[in-house]
Formats: sequence, structure tokens, C-alpha cells
Amino acid sequence: MQNLDPAFIASLQASRDQGIAPVFFFWIEAKNRDTGAPETLGLWTGDENIAPNVQTPTGGMTTREYLGGTNLSVANMKLVADLTDEPVTVSMSQIADATQQLVRGYDVRLAYCEIHATSWVGGEFASVPQLQFIGIVDDVQIGTPEVGGQGSIGLIIRSELMTQLLAPNPAKSSDSHQKRRQAGDRFSEYSGTMQARKVQWRKD
Repeated sequence: MQNLDPAFIASLQASRDQGIAPVFFFWIEAKNRDTGAPETLGLWTGDENIAPNVQTPTGGMTTREYLGGTNLSVANMKLVADLTDEPVTVSMSQIADATQQLVRGYDVRLAYCEIHATSWVGGEFASVPQLQFIGIVDDVQIGTPEVGGQGSIGLIIRSELMTQLLAPNPAKSSDSHQKRRQAGDRFSEYSGTMQARKVQWRKD
């Protein structure tokens, strides 16, 4: 259960009459392709660079720099109370320097991500950016445009917990696999024989 800022909740409740202008903040912790060192980058939906205070997953606050002018957008963010896997798409400009550095200079595979959100009210943020989603990069989609078209970069962000729950388990219950896990294990010693054997349980 999220404990959102009362000012943010008030802006959402008033959106039916006053409208709403969502603002998203995207934070990623990737790896430098050359050195393997961790690299962090923040982007947001505005045009200029800012350094707001944002919520941390542990409940505290921290100040981060977020770069603007990247045409950032966030889609398919659904807050559910079950184990439904709902990947989020974070799209950005293909030609912005920051996004070029992100996908070309950094390795974003399975990179940790945070998405914060608030809204504009009277030219100001309704509240401190609220933490909305935590996940990892599952896929990168780079759209090459036609002549005169517009390209984009899309990051598919999934919940790390859901990724682990839905991952197939390669473990087998064969005798050889059981012995690799623990020498001397004989639980499946005759599984191959019994699988091929047909037993008649009734008497003719």
C-alpha cells in the first residue's frame, strides 16, 4: 500500500474539474560498457535540468539531478493489487545526447529503475515526486525512422519480483541432475526405468 503525499492526492481528486498534467521522473542505474562501473542517469518530462527531492524505496528522501529535453513519456503504468505482470514502457527521444549515452554508452540490460510522478498545479509541482514503480529493464526497442519520420527509444520495464516468479525453472528431476545437486542422492535412480515401464494394476 502506498502512502502518497496529501497534496498529490488532492491534485488527483481535483483532476475531474481542473484537469491534470502528469510529470514523470525516470531513474536508472546501468553499467559503463567500457569499464563495467555503475552509472546512474535521471530523465524527466520537462525541458530543463532540475535537481528535485524524491522519495526513496526505503521511505526517505534524496536529491537527484534529472535531465530534461528528452521527450520522455511513460505508458501502461497500472497499479494492481495482485500478481499480474504489467510491464511499463518508458519512451524517449532517439537523438537527445542523454538518451544516446544511455543506450550506446551504458549497458542497460537488467538495469535497476525507479519511476516517480507528480503533476503540475499552477505552474508548480503538486508535491514532491512520488515513487510509483520499481523494476528492471527487460528489453530495449530502438525504432529507426523513415526519411522525415521520428525515431524513438523504448525501454520495457518490468517488476523484478514478477520477472523472477515467471522465469522458467531449468532444473530437472533426473537421476543425473539430482546427483549434481548432491552426490549420493538416489531418489531418482530408477525414474528412467519406471517411466518406460508399463504396469498392469488390474487382474484379468
